[in-house]
Amino acid sequence: MTTSFLTILIAFYAGAVCATARSWLLVWRGAAGFSALRDVTGIGDRVVLRRLFGLTHPDGCYRVTVAQVLQHRRPAGIVLTDLPVHLLFLIAVLWAWFAESPAAAAVLWTASAHAVVLGLAALSVLASGRQPLTD
Repeated sequence: MTTSFLTILIAFYAGAVCATARSWLLVWRGAAGFSALRDVTGIGDRVVLRRLFGLTHPDGCYRVTVAQVLQHRRPAGIVLTDLPVHLLFLIAVLWAWFAESPAAAAVLWTASAHAVVLGLAALSVLASGRQPLTD
């Protein structure tokens, strides 16, 4: 059971590193789409993004700078796209794969708790973008 759990955590953090790096690369290039900007800032509402970063260009991207994004980041964006933390957990879980010690168990518990927090942050960002149904 531990091996399958480790495999899931490794896949989760490898995916988090790839997604986070992709979003930050798009911001660094200065042309981030809605999903990348949503993940990096933690703002799931298109109206709020439009107010903060302006209208999208015909290609569907916001023209942003890293400084603008850092200025408007919310706590959910920090949790969702903290690349150094994701890399640290990926390396720690890979280490725990080979080590059998109390420290490895502590790494697994911590990584699991962090994964739950990431999931909750993602749900809060996605829920904030839902518009109420009107007649």
